[in-house]
Amino acid sequence: MSNYSVPKKVNESANRPCKVSALFALIFVLSSFLMTNKPVVAQTLSLEQALQLAIQYDPLLKGNAHRKERFNAEAEASSYWANPQVSASVQNLPTDGFAFDQEPMTQFKVGLKQQLPRGDENLYSQQKYQVMADQMSVESQARKAWLKREVTLTWLDWVYAKRRIGLLDKEKSLLIQLLDFTDSRYRQGVAAAAQQDILQVRLALLSLDDKYVQAYQQKNEARSALSKWFGAPLDESVSAPLTQSIQDAIEVDAILNDSNLSLSSFLTVIDSSEPFSILQHHPEATLLKIQTQIEAQNLNIAREQTKSQWAFEASYGYRQDAQNGASRADFVSLGVQVDLPFFNKSRQDASIAAAASKMSASETDFRLKVNELAANAEVLKSRLSALSERKALYETALIGETQQLSEAELTAYTTDTGDISDVVNANLKQVQVQDDLLKIDIERARTLASLAYLYLPTHAHFSNKE
Repeated sequence: MSNYSVPKKVNESANRPCKVSALFALIFVLSSFLMTNKPVVAQTLSLEQALQLAIQYDPLLKGNAHRKERFNAEAEASSYWANPQVSASVQNLPTDGFAFDQEPMTQFKVGLKQQLPRGDENLYSQQKYQVMADQMSVESQARKAWLKREVTLTWLDWVYAKRRIGLLDKEKSLLIQLLDFTDSRYRQGVAAAAQQDILQVRLALLSLDDKYVQAYQQKNEARSALSKWFGAPLDESVSAPLTQSIQDAIEVDAILNDSNLSLSSFLTVIDSSEPFSILQHHPEATLLKIQTQIEAQNLNIAREQTKSQWAFEASYGYRQDAQNGASRADFVSLGVQVDLPFFNKSRQDASIAAAASKMSASETDFRLKVNELAANAEVLKSRLSALSERKALYETALIGETQQLSEAELTAYTTDTGDISDVVNANLKQVQVQDDLLKIDIERARTLASLAYLYLPTHAHFSNKE
């Protein structure tokens, strides 16, 4: 496009029919350059496919499954007592002959000892690990919701860059046609046509290069960012979904697939819900609530440490008959052991106070998280409302107005009462309005994805209760 040279001006009356044909050609181009383009056949990655792949290959979800099995196993293990202890010994064996029947005190002794748990420590430990296993399930729910939001946002960046390149292609095609038309008028010797007109269109074409570089950079970065969720780079043949029109709606249904909600129903849920109440059941908040339950069990375990730990033992001592044949009775012994935890009371009180403070801190973290989630929800709801108003304004007014302006400037120029810069700016403004509308659609879809992250898990929570 930068190889165009400024032609020499010819007589105005020469090639008059060419002017008419060029005019009809330009009108045709300007009226059709925003029409539907057929997509190129390529392997596309839809949002639904991207979400499924990200969840399928996420290492953290697989790790949480193993961690849940671990905590369930530890819960079962912690319910058992400590292993009994068996002892065997030869006692009071004389050193002057090492004969087993020489002295009456010599005996072979076998003992058994069983240590009991300290209070209900085992019960609280079992309950603690059971809660930790439940925590892994909730963490997986939170991870899936987070993955859906992050993958959706990255996918939307990819789609936006792809569609913006399509708009730039249309802008380039328009400018090339304008350049050809201006060149034709100049060659025909039209009085209003000048070298400045050609140079101005060429300058507009050259300015597209920077826009292309930015758009392709954004597309490649979004594509690379998207591949991290799949554990491998995307194949070169995979591209963002192409649509029949730049103005086609952004795909958002995949965000709501697991909820069985339509977009209108989801918006109704958002409008009718009080965020500070409903978001108490969001997985992020639930994780902190479960952490409080874990700390409560740790507090119970710390309190059990103030109780004595008991142990019981029994032994049997076998004695061999005397050398003269006299019979010797065997021995049976019974015993009990108990520790005295009363001498380190200050340390135990400190441990209990630390566990209680940690539980209270978890309760505070839960309330802070609910407030944060609710505030984010209010911001997103306000943003969605503004974006919807802007979208309606663009679709009902701005697009039509810019199209009329473009047609009016073209008519003025072709009748030698307008300037080429006005024609170029009017048509570029039409493309810019479409680009702005695309940004609004993308930002609106991003906002819906963020709201889905907040509301869909809580909606599922209440649906399961019903």
